[in-house]
Amino acid sequence: MAVLTKSVSTGGSPWEIEETPPKGTFVSTCIDIKDEFGVERPKFDKPQEIEKIDRTAFLFGFRDRSGKPYKISTRWMKISGNEKSSLFQFLRQWLGEPFPFGKDYAAKAPEGMLGHKALITISHEPRKDGSGVFPQIVSICPEPEQAPQAAAPTPQPGNGGAHALDVHAAAVARDPLPF
Repeated sequence: MAVLTKSVSTGGSPWEIEETPPKGTFVSTCIDIKDEFGVERPKFDKPQEIEKIDRTAFLFGFRDRSGKPYKISTRWMKISGNEKSSLFQFLRQWLGEPFPFGKDYAAKAPEGMLGHKALITISHEPRKDGSGVFPQIVSICPEPEQAPQAAAPTPQPGNGGAHALDVHAAAVARDPLPF
């Protein structure tokens, strides 16, 4: 006799990310946050029991050194204010201090984390089925204070002049990605 059972969520990411991001450390921007409520999953310490949880995940966008855009997301994390929870630790590492209770972390920056920048380190772990690598965020911290920006080079005859600088500035201004 076959018995139907409810499907149980096991984790992963809520976003389909088409291209594997490179490993390394990058300045990134939180470009989306997804929350799900009442998700059924096995209890951590008693996998035979099912619990209902609320969970969240963060999507980051960044560019590599050549300027190519990539996206990477966190795994689902249980929404919990417990100091030992993954979400609490993640936000503490990201901000350099605990996120204030009573505030909406999914709000736009500066009140929340959407649009907030971070320094992330990405590693590549082999997939269990041997079909490649699984990129994951292994560390996150506040975006470092930037050194004062150097002045733009003075256009000189023969090196592209002001036109080359104007073309670059126009390309940056047209870029629709928020990172």
